[in-house]
Amino acid sequence: MIWLRYSAVFLAVAIGVSQAVRLLGITKDEMLGSAAQIIVPAMIAALIEGQQYVRRHGALPGARRAWSFAFIGTLVATSLNVALAYAGPGLAPEFAKLAIAVPGSQQFVTLLLMYAGGYLLANRFFFGIGAGNTVSRDKAREERGLK
Repeated sequence: MIWLRYSAVFLAVAIGVSQAVRLLGITKDEMLGSAAQIIVPAMIAALIEGQQYVRRHGALPGARRAWSFAFIGTLVATSLNVALAYAGPGLAPEFAKLAIAVPGSQQFVTLLLMYAGGYLLANRFFFGIGAGNTVSRDKAREERGLK
């Protein structure tokens, strides 16, 4: 199931990177972290889904399909973002910054819309990049006679 895999990759990357950065921060006695930790999970999950699309369908997705994926992926990623925000600052500190704002407040909605905008762009473009790279790789393999 596409959204189950997308969610699993998103959560694995988000929690894994958060814990790695947290561990590095503890061992190096420095505050590490970046807002990039919030967008990277969606980028990687969309890249993998683009690759899987080509493996399943054998062709590049059309623009309508890519945007459809992007919008649904944005809803999934934004929901997971909110879940991670309230899961506790020890689990995913960068995501927990959203929890500082009162749910429903203007600050909360503004932050969530900013995250959703980033997720939309990341999902759309990395889905296409993953699909395009897979097609290119498959063509190169055929030319070399490896398929």
